[in-house]
Amino acid sequence: MEQPHPSHLDQTDPAKSDVRDIREEADREIEAYAPDLHDLVLLMPEDRWEEFLALAQGETAEEEGGVRYRGVLFRRAPVTAVVVQEGF
Repeated sequence: MEQPHPSHLDQTDPAKSDVRDIREEADREIEAYAPDLHDLVLLMPEDRWEEFLALAQGETAEEEGGVRYRGVLFRRAPVTAVVVQEGF
């Protein structure tokens, strides 16, 4: 009998299996929250931050602690995927 793969160890979202790069993952998160993008803050994985900056070419928003891309504020964080910032 084959043992099931422990899902809590899998850090990738199956719905994002066809994502080509971190910018596309960010675009999908933005689309999931559209049109209500006012005050939306998304957290970007620390290890993908430089890749995101190179691909997205967003506007630096130092006073807000991140980068604006497509009207959304992105912040570098210790997360494993692009996620919305809630309750911080």
